[in-house]
Amino acid sequence: MDDTAERLEEEIGFLKNSEIFGRLSTEELKVILDGGRMETYTPGSTIFRIGDPSDAIYVIKSGVVEICRAKGDREKIAVVAYLGESDPIGEMAIMTGSSRGSLARVPQRAEILKIEKRAFMDILNQIPGLSISLLAILSKRLEDGLRKQRVAARYQHLSGNLQYFDLPTIIQTLASSERTGTLTITDQLEEVFAQIYLEAGKVLYAKAGHLRGEEAFYQLFQSPIQDAFTFKGGLPPGEFDEEEEIGTTMMGLLMEAARQQDELKVLKDTYSDPNRVFRPQSQALPWDDEETKGFAQEIWARLHQGETIAQMVKEIPACEYRIYKVLSVMNAKELAA
Repeated sequence: MDDTAERLEEEIGFLKNSEIFGRLSTEELKVILDGGRMETYTPGSTIFRIGDPSDAIYVIKSGVVEICRAKGDREKIAVVAYLGESDPIGEMAIMTGSSRGSLARVPQRAEILKIEKRAFMDILNQIPGLSISLLAILSKRLEDGLRKQRVAARYQHLSGNLQYFDLPTIIQTLASSERTGTLTITDQLEEVFAQIYLEAGKVLYAKAGHLRGEEAFYQLFQSPIQDAFTFKGGLPPGEFDEEEEIGTTMMGLLMEAARQQDELKVLKDTYSDPNRVFRPQSQALPWDDEETKGFAQEIWARLHQGETIAQMVKEIPACEYRIYKVLSVMNAKELAA
């Protein structure tokens, strides 16, 4: 393959992976590319607003687009979906002529191919097979419902910088759109910090360092904000164990995560030195709370070994909140000081 052909392959690669244009030939994809113009959007840019005329179709080449709606007149606009590379935007509205029912915005830099309505209609005349393909796709969506069709794309890939995204919103959106796949959080060195696996919008597995299950999920919200996220559809990574499956609902997980996050801030203000060593004040540990008894016993044993809070956080299979909470109870009961 010569340089010109390679460059063309790079230019049209995102169109080949598009639901609408994926079955077209290279020559036909070149017509699509030439019929539009590539636009670069900076962080915070708006592509279109609710009520705008449907005068163009868009295909994402790189980046992520937030689709936002308001359920009621008085409700704030909220993110209902994230669209990524190769996803089309506005393909139905451009055919029906209806005004935009959503707001589309770009949380970080994105490259998007914009094809004006008149140009798109000319393309349909030039490529009859595209009309047939588009008709089949839209008919299927009408049959299954537009939302079901979009979220059934199990192998869609999304990624972004957490400087521009709110992690709870990302997780809620993946859940509400019934996504199946793995959400991976990475640090500034591009090392994996945590992974969450969702099946049809339900969190089944989570891991963060040495933590697994719910403890890993909660720790994700108790650690410093990481660098980036990636969501990729498909089966769970092989290292997840069925015995670690999470049974709590998404809403329950997020509510508990928020509660622990808020309380941990208070606890850390009280016990601000992570290198502090609590000294046990007795040999026996009277502990009535069955839910935290296992954690308390392990913490108690480590206190007798002279370990610091930081050491326990690094090694005990519990999120920071549980460790700080148990230590605060021990301190309040004068079991450790």
